[in-house]
Amino acid sequence: MNIEEEAKKHTRARQEKFYDKLVTLLIPAQRHISTSLYESKSKDRALQSIEDAILLARHAAEITKLK
Repeated sequence: MNIEEEAKKHTRARQEKFYDKLVTLLIPAQRHISTSLYESKSKDRALQSIEDAILLARHAAEITKLK
């Protein structure tokens, strides 16, 4: 394995760790919203916003890399 492949593998591993931690932190928020709020457009929007945050953060990690 050359150094470039090793760097890509390391970057992918860091991105996956970031994504896993992000999802781990946001799942409880999703559950709390789901169980605490009555069905409404606001509840649906709150849940969608969490999904959007997850996807946007993952995209940012892939495009701009992680600190």
